[in-house]
Amino acid sequence: MYPLSGLRDAWGDLYRTAAAAVAVEFPETPTELRWDVDAHQSWLDPDMALSQTCGWPLVTVLSQHVRVLGSFVHVLDGRPAYTYRSVIIAREAQPLCDLARSRAAINSDDSLSGLVSLLDAFGVRQPHWPDEVTWTGSHMASIAAVRDRDADVASIDALTWAYLQRLAPGELAGLVVVGRGPEVPCLPLVVPGHATDRLVTLWRAALTSAVGDPQLAGQLDTLLISGFQPLDLQDYETALAPLM
Repeated sequence: MYPLSGLRDAWGDLYRTAAAAVAVEFPETPTELRWDVDAHQSWLDPDMALSQTCGWPLVTVLSQHVRVLGSFVHVLDGRPAYTYRSVIIAREAQPLCDLARSRAAINSDDSLSGLVSLLDAFGVRQPHWPDEVTWTGSHMASIAAVRDRDADVASIDALTWAYLQRLAPGELAGLVVVGRGPEVPCLPLVVPGHATDRLVTLWRAALTSAVGDPQLAGQLDTLLISGFQPLDLQDYETALAPLM
């Protein structure tokens, strides 16, 4: 889940509602969402109940280790969709071609939104940025790197950008969107690879119900969530194949 401090309570309420429904048949389901675990380690943890990964690790290294439930439907650019396009940011409006040989801030080398989308937006047909790179570890840090002139361009997950526009617009001061990445599915929700078909069905039903719960209307608005879209691994593999 997106770990911004202003979102954690809303994520926790949404998770608790869905987990309570699953726990009726699977009482070992944790009741609370945890933030104190390493995301990459959690994806491979056989005791993980539910996690949210990135689409690129899913199709490149996790396909034998997790089962995909689907993705939240988010309201971005005024419309609900389970896909998004990363935002390419710089300090001033300019054509992408003017930034093609500049220093890039990249959150990680396995990020669909931070690296793969950046390369595609610039038409780079190799697995690495052709100029200098500032490796940042997070989208927030990439934003700060461009803002503070430690880098000149970055590709930022569209939801992170939208959340910051609401919660911390000052973090975006002096930055502009100069382009967009390719349209890709939103972050996949996953369970361990050994999960039964019944557990997958229950989680999908619980998430579908939770995102339609009127008691969570405020939390869903905070999270920019309007629905849940069941998806499987093949959906992500098909959508991301052109970027491989």
